[in-house]
Amino acid sequence: MNSFKLLSILIISLLVITTLIPTPLLSSNNKVLVEVLLNRSISDEDLKLISILGGEVVYRFDEIRGLVVLINEKSINDLVRVLGNVRSISRAGIIRPLGEELPSNCEAHNTILTWNLDMINIPTVHEVYRLNGSGVYIAVLDTGLEHHWRDYFSEDSIVKEFATAFLGPRASTNRNAWEYDSVGHGMAVTAVILGFKVYDLYVVDGVAPEVKVIPVKIIGNQGWGWTSDLAAGIYYIAKLFELESLSVGNVLNPPNIVNPVVISLSVGGPHSDLVKEVIDYALSVGVFIVAAAGNEGVEGMVYPAAYPEVISVGAVGWVGQFSISGWWRLADVPETLTSQLYIPNFSSRALEGQELDVLAPGAYIVLPYTLYGVAHPPLQAIKAVPGQYYYLSGTSFAAPHVSGIVALMLQKDLMDGKLDHNQSTIESILKETAFEITWNEAEVYDPIVGGYITYYWDDNALGSGLVLADNAVNAIN
Repeated sequence: MNSFKLLSILIISLLVITTLIPTPLLSSNNKVLVEVLLNRSISDEDLKLISILGGEVVYRFDEIRGLVVLINEKSINDLVRVLGNVRSISRAGIIRPLGEELPSNCEAHNTILTWNLDMINIPTVHEVYRLNGSGVYIAVLDTGLEHHWRDYFSEDSIVKEFATAFLGPRASTNRNAWEYDSVGHGMAVTAVILGFKVYDLYVVDGVAPEVKVIPVKIIGNQGWGWTSDLAAGIYYIAKLFELESLSVGNVLNPPNIVNPVVISLSVGGPHSDLVKEVIDYALSVGVFIVAAAGNEGVEGMVYPAAYPEVISVGAVGWVGQFSISGWWRLADVPETLTSQLYIPNFSSRALEGQELDVLAPGAYIVLPYTLYGVAHPPLQAIKAVPGQYYYLSGTSFAAPHVSGIVALMLQKDLMDGKLDHNQSTIESILKETAFEITWNEAEVYDPIVGGYITYYWDDNALGSGLVLADNAVNAIN
């Protein structure tokens, strides 16, 4: 087989520590987004009072008594006064994708299985247990998909009728922006779950290739989004899949779907009372939520992964990466995993009061990615710079591995005609069946330095260990 050639050793980080970036103002008159939680129900009078203050209701969450308001910064105190019974009010925070990329060129071959799927025993689940995620939905709340997504995914794998976008003050417009992304992050995350086509040459397998993916764009093409958009996306999916039709205020009013849904989050940022309330609501109506732990290393986990109710995912790599020709596609990770795994420095560690649940492959995963929204190259330009396939690293790409495994578990759970498991029991199974990592260092060849480096980590980087898909599925009774 042809070797996989590295075109560049420049790592470009998509994740910037949010505390170093001032929150952008939304207009010249200093209007900002604020997230409000009330101790009472929302009334029409509240909306009138907000309008009198020059504010605009961007999102309304009746079930959790929450509002997102675009208002002049100087009027925030007046907003608290006129509403009364305000339980929490804060400015919306910034969330960002949690991935990095190392450009590389992908040459044609016939192998469809990659090392990351082999490591967590996905082939066993697909071939022996005949599970592929059918009957389960995964909502990818991210940057959306690029306009050429059909070149990677089959038409019926993306649920276009429920795909949407939530983009802050423009929340009521640009619903079709979900398929006009120019960041590329959401495409790569989706490819972990579904797998992806490489022209008409071959198909790279995914964790759960028969799930139905609902893209929800909550990150704008500028590369960041608001915590309020994250809340709106989660709320929308919860309303879409809960069994009873309830008012959804200014958020889209969708039809109800009975099938189980997993929300996959590869974005993160600061704590938000509103996001926490929406997560609790979504879990209460039967939604499953998986989130990337963050790329903050020893600085700790980001939110929403840091909320204990969320299934949080850190990243692991394989010590065999780059040490043999074609490693990414030969899928020859040893069956005995002891000393075969390492924890990348970027993977967020759990600080005091935080709980990291499990780990999944998240270092140098080969995925489709059109850097900076460059035009989709034709087949004859496959070796062009920038290319179309990249080594991608970050907990962004670890989380969808687990989202896909949860879908496989739910597919098996549904075989008796009903869903017996919830978020809590699925999380427990993932943790109880994980491979425990009992060592705290590993030597890995690094193409950036052109030699071997040693990675070190403490127990707070490990969670319960590496997820194993076959073990998790077997535990579903």
